[in-house]
Amino acid sequence: MCGIFCQICHHESDTVSTAECNSGEAEWNWYRDKIASRGPDGFAERFDSLPNDWHAHFAASVLWMQGDKCLIQPCIDSTGNVLLWNGDIFSGNLASDNTCDTITVLNNFELSDNISQILKDVEGPYSFVYFQRHKNLLYFGRDCIGRHSLLIKLNLERNFIMLTSAASKNVNGIIEVPAIGIFVIDLNLPIINLACYPWTAPDLHFAHAIEDLEAHLDVDVSIQETILSSKTEFLDLHVEPEAADIQYLEDISYYESIEEAMTNLLENNDVLQRVEHLLELLKKSVEVRVNKKPHYCKDCIKTVLSGKSIECPHTKVGVLFSGGLDSAILAILANEFIPENECIDLINVAFEKAVIKNGQSSNTLQYDVPDRKTGRQTYNELLQICPNREWNLIEINVTQSELQMYRSSRISDLVYPLRTVLDESLGCAVWFASRGKGQCYTSNESYESPCRVLLLGMGADELFGGYMRHRTTLKHKGWAALTRELSHELDRISERNLGRDDRIVSDHGRQSRLPYLDERVVRYVKRLKPWERCFPTDRMPPGLGDKLLLRLVARRLGLQSTANFPKRAFQFGSRIANSKENAKDISDRL
Repeated sequence: MCGIFCQICHHESDTVSTAECNSGEAEWNWYRDKIASRGPDGFAERFDSLPNDWHAHFAASVLWMQGDKCLIQPCIDSTGNVLLWNGDIFSGNLASDNTCDTITVLNNFELSDNISQILKDVEGPYSFVYFQRHKNLLYFGRDCIGRHSLLIKLNLERNFIMLTSAASKNVNGIIEVPAIGIFVIDLNLPIINLACYPWTAPDLHFAHAIEDLEAHLDVDVSIQETILSSKTEFLDLHVEPEAADIQYLEDISYYESIEEAMTNLLENNDVLQRVEHLLELLKKSVEVRVNKKPHYCKDCIKTVLSGKSIECPHTKVGVLFSGGLDSAILAILANEFIPENECIDLINVAFEKAVIKNGQSSNTLQYDVPDRKTGRQTYNELLQICPNREWNLIEINVTQSELQMYRSSRISDLVYPLRTVLDESLGCAVWFASRGKGQCYTSNESYESPCRVLLLGMGADELFGGYMRHRTTLKHKGWAALTRELSHELDRISERNLGRDDRIVSDHGRQSRLPYLDERVVRYVKRLKPWERCFPTDRMPPGLGDKLLLRLVARRLGLQSTANFPKRAFQFGSRIANSKENAKDISDRL
């Protein structure tokens, strides 16, 4: 994980400073602050005079997560190409257990003129900037799911472009780079220009994203050839089931209990085969995400970077833990691949709510919010399923005064350029949770998690039909409409959630890893019919029909009550959000 920054400007002089390219040193300091927080293990910058009076400022901070030593960026190869790489190769043809991913990408880029085709073989989250010196081209972009942040700002009058992992609300004109393809700027031309190599054949979502990009940046985008030969998509966006296809699901209502219904479903060979295949993919996804890292916590790695040897027995992996279905599955799977002598931190956040007595608010603070209750309940279930594991349930209690202070001083910058009430509430909840500073549930002692990897359940609702609106869509519009909605939501997840959450978590020098959004998991689930993943009808109440396939996976892993907890939005489960506010409105608190 890294924080990356690149600014290219056109100026007829031998050298150009940052201040000459942008609005001044104050603006660069805003960028540098956010970039440095993402990578506490190293920081470097490089000024470069490019051909045709273009000048570049490259900078990066590094969170060491790959290879046998920390590799400082920007990285320069033997021919002068420059790479800023914020990513992980978890699988695919370029995956390696021993080599730093940055070196792998840089070496492959050097050997090829076709940068987009190299990226086709990268499976894992990333954002990047790459200057190809012999062609004088600047490439940049995000992976096709959009799991890492990259922001862009253009100034056509001053002829400069800026790319950064995070910014500040004080900097106008910044938007997120859409995760629809790889972009390139031809620096053989004296003015800013932009081309895009789409990941997949352009569709309606791509067209809207390009229109928005052109409108915000006031530049035309030239569309080039498609990178991937085909799009992994639902088999049929207009599919409707035959009666025989769903009869076994319709029959569920005849069982006396949810437990009996799930047991019966797992006795169906077709259902069991899907459950087992998904479980195997999730295991592989979690395994690589908990193992591909240095074996040191946040504290011990400082000693290692100073050149000393040390054995680290401390927690290295945490789970953002509401106690719900998604996080419980990740916790159990992480248990399989983390040494038994290492603790796993389960991080649970709650926001202050006032106690009302005799119609008036008292001075007593309470944090018994819904996610706190399910967190403790699922924690106790994990103790029974995994008795040899030491689990740390970390309870983070956030007062209103602390929320207001950090929301204005820090979180509002990280959420930017998103600005809605929903962005605010989710951004605050994830920021305090990923900070990991609270109390241990069992001892009530103060504790700050030293983990450097944080597993998050993002993507599960989009893949497995977990939102209440999915139930509404199916009821009023049918399966074809639900199929289209699921497809659309997965297409938009990068712009709605992932860039924001990456900026939020990384601000604490931790890396977020998202097992449900592993490419192999996504490809498999998207090939399934919608009723093979969820069955949100009146015959299956909330807690069963929504995310049905994932609930069956949980039951297969031994989870009982947790497997059937109804879906609850993070912002409401932690009690940060006000249900009376419209989530889509612009927040006046950011």
